[in-house]
Amino acid sequence: MSNWDVELEFVEGTSSKFWRARVDGSTLYVNYGRIGSAGQTQPKDFPSQAVAQKEFDKLVAEKRKKGYVDAGGTAASVDEDEVDDDREPDDEDDDDVPAIKPAARPAPAAAPRVPGLRMQLDAGGRKVEATLYLDGKTVRMDSAETHANPDAAKKAHDRLKRLLAAEGYKEG
Repeated sequence: MSNWDVELEFVEGTSSKFWRARVDGSTLYVNYGRIGSAGQTQPKDFPSQAVAQKEFDKLVAEKRKKGYVDAGGTAASVDEDEVDDDREPDDEDDDDVPAIKPAARPAPAAAPRVPGLRMQLDAGGRKVEATLYLDGKTVRMDSAETHANPDAAKKAHDRLKRLLAAEGYKEG
């Protein structure tokens, strides 16, 4: 079973993207990107779980209004009154995600979701959430690190870049 409360997709013309989210305590996690990629995850902290859930419900309704459908399924109906049109724009703007041309990489068929092992680390000003997936001979890891400030995040980014380069990874 997926660790996401909702998984939506939008495939139209040259656009092929996903959006998924979940509420964990008072934090709303949003993951979005091109279908076939791990995307990027943005955690958003709220004063309470109820407020996080309300924001989750609002965002799901907005995505469905834009034409997103359940991953591997069909669109669910959206009550136009459920969407708050006087909202501030959300931080993630998945409309800026570059589209993959269908000829280059077709959208994946509605395959069963591989369950992931979710792991978390809270070490001082550093919070890491990682999900490991094993699917046959493929191992995938989605992770997000949140730091106390942008300088700490930059140092962590540089450290990870050096570690990966030392293992033989190349940019590309």
